[in-house]
Amino acid sequence: MGLRSNFLRLMDQYGDVFDLVFKTKDFKNSFSDLIRKDIPECIKREISLPDDIYKIKGSYGAGKWTAVPWIAIFDTRITSSAQKGIYIVYLLNKDTKKLYLTLNQGATNIAQKGDEDTKPRFSSIAIINNKETDEQLERNAAEIRNELKIAHAPYSNLINTGVTGYDMGAIYSKEYTMDNLPEDAELVKDLEDFISYYKQYYENIYRRKDNEGKKMLVSVDDDGLTDKEKIDQICKYIESKGFSYEDNLIENFYLSIKSKPFVILAGTSGTGKTRLIRLFAEAVGATARNGRYLQVAVKPDWSDSTDLFGHVNLNSEFVPGAIIKFIKDAQENIAYPYFLCLDEMNLARVEYYLSEFLSVIETREIDEHGKIVTDVLIPKSCYWGDKNAERTYGGLMFPENLYVVGTVNMDETTFPFSRKVLDRANTIEFSYVDLFPLFQNNNEIVGMQELTNDFFKANYLNIMHCADKAEYVVQICEKLQEINSILRECEMHFGYRVRDEIVFYMLNRKSADVLSENEAFDNEIMQKILPRIQGSGIAVKDMLCRLFSEVCAGEYDGMNGSSDSEQMKNYITKHDCTYIKSAEKIRFMVRRFEEDGFTSYWL
Repeated sequence: MGLRSNFLRLMDQYGDVFDLVFKTKDFKNSFSDLIRKDIPECIKREISLPDDIYKIKGSYGAGKWTAVPWIAIFDTRITSSAQKGIYIVYLLNKDTKKLYLTLNQGATNIAQKGDEDTKPRFSSIAIINNKETDEQLERNAAEIRNELKIAHAPYSNLINTGVTGYDMGAIYSKEYTMDNLPEDAELVKDLEDFISYYKQYYENIYRRKDNEGKKMLVSVDDDGLTDKEKIDQICKYIESKGFSYEDNLIENFYLSIKSKPFVILAGTSGTGKTRLIRLFAEAVGATARNGRYLQVAVKPDWSDSTDLFGHVNLNSEFVPGAIIKFIKDAQENIAYPYFLCLDEMNLARVEYYLSEFLSVIETREIDEHGKIVTDVLIPKSCYWGDKNAERTYGGLMFPENLYVVGTVNMDETTFPFSRKVLDRANTIEFSYVDLFPLFQNNNEIVGMQELTNDFFKANYLNIMHCADKAEYVVQICEKLQEINSILRECEMHFGYRVRDEIVFYMLNRKSADVLSENEAFDNEIMQKILPRIQGSGIAVKDMLCRLFSEVCAGEYDGMNGSSDSEQMKNYITKHDCTYIKSAEKIRFMVRRFEEDGFTSYWL
């Protein structure tokens, strides 16, 4: 079948199929093949387009059928997604049975200004039926038409798909009805014209940034990518910025924030902890410019939460704190991840200024709609009668798309962590430094992904959510039970919270297919168990030696050496330890005990 035959079938039958699917709730209707396969393949036969640049895709909806099905042609140097950028798209109004060929703007993504150095000039706008959004879409389209100045290009402001985002976003458009639908030759000619407009947009507008000497990054669509492929793309993006991190650190960071949205990066000053958070957020589409990344410098005089969450002034007016508006924005834009970086968070006592957060994060639960909800962050009593502030912030919770990451330097100028803090976070030690710059990748164009919060949202909140993985969970818990029996000798054993979060981490590792089993469990010993250990009694040293010999080393029966730490070092040098990073850290802690009579996890 040719284009005309396929389009006639789409225009004539889609409305009836849509109604049938809506009525029966049977979403697997074979009519979908027309949109997803037949029409895109027909376009490929009729139009010669380089496969390495152009992508043709049809959609009838995600999860349920959409009222406006579409078939799009993407220049992947600009975008691969209908959510953003500029692309050619056929749009059907199922009620009027009119088909529109358009050069359009991404109309399902949240409006973003974007980083001027990394974004095209024209940002995509969400389908939000309000005057402000419609006017912005219309201004974008008019501005692009004015810059392109293509004579006789078809455009009508009467386009009516039934969705204002598509209608206002149309830069050029042509309308077809069933009565005036032309033959294949004319349909192909129309599409070739729109492809020429698209190419002119790329050459004359999109590439301008590159011509001005600014490196252009390509937005990468996550459709069809596995979690592992998305993580690989994040790693490549960070590397392209000239930062080198030790093997599997990015994978570990991702698994940590997915398991619990509170992570601490600890280590030597100047090793790129803060930069890692910022680049990771950028790599998935969250930047300071678009309001989805916020960095807050912790002050040494913070003794309570007022600087972060807010306070009431002498006029009985509530003054929002440094992060409260950011959290509100996150709650109102739940589809996309928001990253909050608390820089040098232990310059003040964390359990003082972050106490509300530490409590509220433990109230997370899944409601009847599948949404993660919590208790409110700011109780009603804190507004002191300020009704306007209460209306604005009164329902504010810890949203499911907010990820809090703190950086810490462990030295004489900072405060140690309490177990209340350590129990609630994955604490990633961060001391690796590779001083060799990655000049060989400096000219590589690496894509920023616009990932939704589904990629980060926690799959499990309590152990009962893992019931279908019971056998694997029991295997993990057997290992944890062995470790806990050793820790109990010094009253340093952990509880259900730590158990659950280690289980979640291991399940997420398995699902994402990153890291090996032993690498992942090694990370969790380092991040959830060893940071709790400190003390000066000989029992603490004995406990560490047992952890080394019975858990981390493998088949350890001692080695030659003048001290326990030296024996451990000799063993590590000559054998493959089961959990190598934890074995190394325990050796360091034992050596410190031998030298100072006291030990802890921290440098």
